[in-house]
Amino acid sequence: MPLLIRTWHLANGLKVEIFDHAVSYYADDSTIKLAICCDVEVKKEYLRPFETHPYYGKIMETLGDVAAYRREIVKAGVPAKHLSAMKRFLVEKFEEHTLAYFEGEDFPERYVREKFGEIAGELLKKDRFRDGG
Repeated sequence: MPLLIRTWHLANGLKVEIFDHAVSYYADDSTIKLAICCDVEVKKEYLRPFETHPYYGKIMETLGDVAAYRREIVKAGVPAKHLSAMKRFLVEKFEEHTLAYFEGEDFPERYVREKFGEIAGELLKKDRFRDGG
């Protein structure tokens, strides 16, 4: 079962969490897998400019109420004696370099729009495939 390593409660209302999914293998080596998770509320006002999109209803149905952000930081071949230090290092680097991305006031809207675009692209591909194009 994954272990919660760190949580940030951001000024824009988001909660960003990092979970440890490390796996031990081959003697004393491990693969570190840190899962970065953040649930972004899908607000209709974020998507008002897209209400005329032909797939709008289907996309909104697919999106649901929450757009889940999930990414992994993976580092393979970490000796057991360095495991804790490496996890700490990776979390600190995430906090130093990437957390600011989430802290932006416009991040929730930008992320929901990005997910809208991804789903729209997938639906368009399916239609093209179905139509033989």
